[in-house]
Amino acid sequence: MIYVYLCLWRRKAAPRDNKQKSFFCLVLHSTCTIFAYSNVKLLPPLGGVYYISSMNLNILRLLPILLLMGLAVASVTSCGHGSKEQQDTTAWDYKAPPAMPINRAITGDSMGLIDDAEIHRLPTYIEQRPLKEIFNDSNALQLVAAEQNGFKPVRTLSEAWHIDRPLIRIYSCEAYMLDDLSASVPYLVPKAAQLLKEIGYAFQDSVRKRGGKAYRIKVTSVTRTVYSVGKLMRRNRAATENSCHQYGTTFDISWVKFDCLDPTMVVSLEDLKNILAEVVQDFRRQGRCYAIFERKSGCLHVTVR
Repeated sequence: MIYVYLCLWRRKAAPRDNKQKSFFCLVLHSTCTIFAYSNVKLLPPLGGVYYISSMNLNILRLLPILLLMGLAVASVTSCGHGSKEQQDTTAWDYKAPPAMPINRAITGDSMGLIDDAEIHRLPTYIEQRPLKEIFNDSNALQLVAAEQNGFKPVRTLSEAWHIDRPLIRIYSCEAYMLDDLSASVPYLVPKAAQLLKEIGYAFQDSVRKRGGKAYRIKVTSVTRTVYSVGKLMRRNRAATENSCHQYGTTFDISWVKFDCLDPTMVVSLEDLKNILAEVVQDFRRQGRCYAIFERKSGCLHVTVR
């Protein structure tokens, strides 16, 4: 009866993938094997269904185990086949601009370098001292500005729905490129989003005026939740519990990775780093932001004022 039922089920249920098809075949073949080696005797058909008259008792004891194994395999193969609702990622935005495409023709673009390409040098005018000494605004100083301009740190999903300040979702654009944001979300308060865009355009203008071509800065971290900060602290010693990234006012710009949009001219990574430092220092002198040079993370940690 089990064999007949499985045959009818297999015809009626059209497997949706190879895993389910394999599961059906496994159960059918296992049933046939049990019947073959257990001296099963079948009575003539009654009402279109075969009945088992006798079966070896030892083999019969294995049936519950096989049933449990079959249920376990069925639950695994059916995982992930439910209906998936697409998450609304536009949040407060009404029109989400498309992300700028990455130039796949450029190899090694994550470092701003191209294999076997000539490296061009550009003039830079940053102060001749370590960048760590130039960008040394303390976390406490940045935290004051973050609390004044941002929102309260988000601890739960319900708190995210009650943020008391407007947020802007940022995308890769002409001014900058968003890197893989594994520990943050691409949202900033309007004041910080405007500052980031101005830094990106100022960097591009500086590179072009000195003889370079199209480059974009890379943003490696934006706004974090309390949970993501705690998770990051376990693997990054530079991360602090009371991080400015929790207020929507802070972003990190990489000084080791730049997006090269034109492979015909590759600029020295050192020069790109110094030009970025000049641009951020200019906004810092204008009282627009605070900044910290993070050596281990390879970024400039910028908070809007």
